[in-house]
Amino acid sequence: MDSLQLFMDRFKAGVFDILAHSMSGESSIRLWYRQLSALLKEQFEVEETFYFYKKGEHLYEYSESLQQQEKFGQDIVYEASTKPYYILEHDEASLKRGDILIPCYEKSDLMGFIAIRPLPEAQWAKDPVMVTVLACDTSVLYQNVRRMLITATERKRYHELFDVTKAFNSHMNVSQVLAKIIHSLENTFPFYAFTLILTDEQGVEKGLPIEYLDYQSDNEALLHAFVSSEVTIDDQRATTIMYSPLKGKQGVYGLLKTEGTTNKSLKKHEIEFIKVLSTTAGHALENAKLYMQSRQLINDLKLINDLSHELNANLNMKDMMSYLADQIKKALNPDETGFIWVESNDWRIVEGSSAFFSTEEGRIYIENVKQQLLEGTDGVYMSDCELEAGYHSLIAVPMIHHDQLKGFCIVLHRDSYAFTFEMYKLFKSIVHHSALALVNAMLRVEMQEMINHDHMTGLYARHYLDQYVEESMEKDEKGVFILIDIDDFKKVNDTFGHQKGDQVIIQLAKHLNSFNRDHSVCARWGGEELAMYFSNMPLHEGVALTEELRKTVQHATDPEITISCGVSNWNRKKPDLMINLVRRADVALYQAKNAGKNQVVCLKGDADKILH
Repeated sequence: MDSLQLFMDRFKAGVFDILAHSMSGESSIRLWYRQLSALLKEQFEVEETFYFYKKGEHLYEYSESLQQQEKFGQDIVYEASTKPYYILEHDEASLKRGDILIPCYEKSDLMGFIAIRPLPEAQWAKDPVMVTVLACDTSVLYQNVRRMLITATERKRYHELFDVTKAFNSHMNVSQVLAKIIHSLENTFPFYAFTLILTDEQGVEKGLPIEYLDYQSDNEALLHAFVSSEVTIDDQRATTIMYSPLKGKQGVYGLLKTEGTTNKSLKKHEIEFIKVLSTTAGHALENAKLYMQSRQLINDLKLINDLSHELNANLNMKDMMSYLADQIKKALNPDETGFIWVESNDWRIVEGSSAFFSTEEGRIYIENVKQQLLEGTDGVYMSDCELEAGYHSLIAVPMIHHDQLKGFCIVLHRDSYAFTFEMYKLFKSIVHHSALALVNAMLRVEMQEMINHDHMTGLYARHYLDQYVEESMEKDEKGVFILIDIDDFKKVNDTFGHQKGDQVIIQLAKHLNSFNRDHSVCARWGGEELAMYFSNMPLHEGVALTEELRKTVQHATDPEITISCGVSNWNRKKPDLMINLVRRADVALYQAKNAGKNQVVCLKGDADKILH
């Protein structure tokens, strides 16, 4: 009895040492078996021990010499025993008659056997009570080690989950979040392959195991997981596949596909862990996308604010269109940009548009958009259009002012689907915020044109001519100024009436326009007096042109009239002022009138008179 008690105490003390060692350090079945084998051999007259682990329906011998757990040994067919142990009655594999076989359970599942080969002189092995104690304590030791292993594995997994969650909250980049998901899963589950199946590729970089959701797929498990937002397991294939939704508060952003590399089924705790991780990843992915969208929205708002500020900073029309084209280029990166304006049912291409829109192919795109806008469409968004010239993406947005269509802006790209819907919305904002400034600029141009022109004749007004001449005298080398007065105009009014007199002035203005040249201006000077200016024209050419005008005017008016003309000039070699230029022309005109009318008189800068 004393020997039995001593045996039990010694063995229990050894078992507690193994458990204590397992709890204080990193435990494993391999380490546990090595310590148990050493305990048995040193303290209890044991010749050899063996460990057989269950895999499928067979047992495989673990070989310590391989220094690895779960290396396949010789296959041993067995029948699981419900007894705490049994002794093999016949030779099989590496076991011999008399070896003690102790079953190892995890709850009710048989996990394997510990085989003990006592030395022939071991008395305890012949005592059933001692063998029972050994078997029971060994089984308890195994169960405790298994629990510690499971606890350690779970602790490691949830520590990984904690680290992943912490990392997710620190990353606001979609690609970084996705990379962290894959990295964590591969570390935690090395025997599974993982693929991310996403709904779109916005903000995703290449290099990750990523596929994109095919909404036409015949994979029922995949579609069910996406539509129902529930974890779905597909066990109809050679390997089990699980689809876990990457779900946030606002929707499902994709699926996490988990596929075993063997025919091993996913365990319940593995499914729960992957489910938790995919849910956490879904929220992180949503936050990253929302963050990127908010950053993009901030940039878009800044662009629109800067655009509105710049366009309302009294820029001229040319500068405004150039600036607007640059901002659209930055925001959308189109291949072609066009600005089309409506004037009295006439659609014209505004300066700043790409040259393409002035071609026949370009006009096809303009006509297509024009027809859609006239039908009441509030915008045109085509991702794969089939018009000519090879441009497949098109966006066009109307410019509306006081419910009237003033024109539209159009962008083209050669690639299909080059413009996202977010770009379309941004483009609409850009055009709508620009429309008022552009309309005002157009109205300013029209108003300035009205101010710069004489209403009755259509010629330029005198103030415009003054400005033009002064600018010419600053930048050009020479110029000719001509004052023209209708002879006996009072007689025309008295004879034919003032309305007919106005018609004569209009006819003379039209005749003057036929003598226009590049860099010249025809203006109404006042009453029946008109004026012309030619920059960089020699004096003799100016005199000849004026003489031709005088000779032909009678045939261009009804009733026929004659005109008197005063001509002056300036030259860079002899600096002059506009007031002097005009004074000389006025004096020359006065001299032509006093000399009998219907004449051309020229006064050069040195006041020498030339009479014709």
